[in-house]
Amino acid sequence: MKITCSIRLLPLKAEGKDEIYRLVDEAISVIANSGLKYLVGPSETTVEGEFPQLLELIQQIYKKITPLCDRYVLEVAFDCAKDGVSIDEKTAKYR
Repeated sequence: MKITCSIRLLPLKAEGKDEIYRLVDEAISVIANSGLKYLVGPSETTVEGEFPQLLELIQQIYKKITPLCDRYVLEVAFDCAKDGVSIDEKTAKYR
């Protein structure tokens, strides 16, 4: 069953806006390379997949960002339902 996961990276020890965006771009590149459906938003990126896939993705982001940033917050929120949840279902009326 597919669910959605919102991911937000907040670098705390980055040197300016350019460095913050570079680190966020690194996290988004991990997401893009995952093969999972995703939607980049202004404050977070939402990814659709099976729960184990999403947990693996979070781990990959952690492994990518940790060597690049002294300190950061990685916020993760899962939206789960018995019948599944999709990005399209959540955004269709706005498109």
